[in-house]
Amino acid sequence: MNVHPTERHSRFMRLFILLLILHSSAADAFASQQTISDRAADGRWHLGYEMFRMLLEEKGLTPEQSWDVALSSPAESVVVVCGDLQQIQRREWLRARQFVAQGGALLVASEGNVEFPGVCSFYAGAATSDYSPDRYQSFADCIRIRRLKSDDELAKGVREIVVNRTGWLSTPVDDSLGWEVIASMPATTLPQDSRNQPLILAGRDAAPQTGLIILVADESLFTNGMLWHGDNAIFAIQVSELLCREGRRNLLFVNNGIPLPGYRESAGMQPPEPMSIEPPEIPPNIDLPEPDFATKLQLANAVIDEIQESNLVNEVLRDRPRHMRPLAYLRTVLLILLVLATLFVLWQLMQKRLNLPALPRPRFLQSVFGVMSARQISNSEFGTAIVVLARDLCVELTGSRTETDWIRCLSERPASPTKSLSRIQRRQLTDILGLALRGATIHLSRSRFQALGRAIKELRDQHRVSPIV
Repeated sequence: MNVHPTERHSRFMRLFILLLILHSSAADAFASQQTISDRAADGRWHLGYEMFRMLLEEKGLTPEQSWDVALSSPAESVVVVCGDLQQIQRREWLRARQFVAQGGALLVASEGNVEFPGVCSFYAGAATSDYSPDRYQSFADCIRIRRLKSDDELAKGVREIVVNRTGWLSTPVDDSLGWEVIASMPATTLPQDSRNQPLILAGRDAAPQTGLIILVADESLFTNGMLWHGDNAIFAIQVSELLCREGRRNLLFVNNGIPLPGYRESAGMQPPEPMSIEPPEIPPNIDLPEPDFATKLQLANAVIDEIQESNLVNEVLRDRPRHMRPLAYLRTVLLILLVLATLFVLWQLMQKRLNLPALPRPRFLQSVFGVMSARQISNSEFGTAIVVLARDLCVELTGSRTETDWIRCLSERPASPTKSLSRIQRRQLTDILGLALRGATIHLSRSRFQALGRAIKELRDQHRVSPIV
């Protein structure tokens, strides 16, 4: 039965995470028994590479201890170099580059100052960040890396990578490989030379399915303690899958210049030794003293008293209340329940407020004279009202709101168009025009207001029948 690669990848990831959980549980189980040397060993475990080596070896790679043997068969070998790289000579770096050119797979992870001749340079950290969103758990030297090349197979499904005291890489100068920047430093790191610089580089040979180089500027990225954080475990799984393609069989894992054995032989993968518990010493066989008759009798009496008093409370409460007929007992219970129900109903009634209608508001009665006086208009308002009526009439007669047009059309002169009006109407029109132009006095009598109002109404009615102007 064929298994889809994605399903196989998912199963392997679940197995890897399960192993991590089992190891953590085992460590917690023996935490109470750890000595100082055990805690030191636990610290070495967090800095070790057993889990990443397990990923590589479980894909069929056999651990190799010889640098020369691994480099002699490039198509079948995977070489992983971590930690301090100063011990590797320039000649060996050139051999490693030739190893990749012949189809080998090489992973280099370091956070120190070192030059990979003809490829790129590693710059030492520790890089820090003052920008809190880029910090992991508020540590300045633990940085979240989110600038990832998500379309590359190494970063597929990886949202962030967490690095610790990382360095950075220079731009590769090797043109014979196709380079991809898998991850870059944030723009907020210190020192400033580290900003936006490559953190993880992948160089692939132009010919398909041949040489591969992966360069990482943080050697702790693949350690046991860092695989828990961010998506480092997913990234490590995808790195192991890319390194182990095309039937590779040998693995050379070098840490600080020392080849490491298989992960099963590592001290960190061995179960802790159980603590030897010595049984207490057995006391010598001696004859116990025989109690006398008085002691035996006292012990027997104490046991009998305890048995008799053990059920005292039950005996007292079993027939309570005594000397009471069952019917009377039932009536007493019902009376108590009735009293409680009555109290509950009274309490509910007291909680409700009566919705009584509001009382009518008292009204002050006024006299007929007071009501009529309140409806009358004061003399001070007649002047303003007559001016408004006069201006409205001038606008209606002339069809203009300009006062010069009112004077030209409505003033009394020989050539005035108002000659058709009677003498009284012309005088009334002259008075109305004066009010429209100059206004009226503040106090205007009611009779004067009514006379002018009738004149305005008559002129308006006549104009609507036969235009005056």
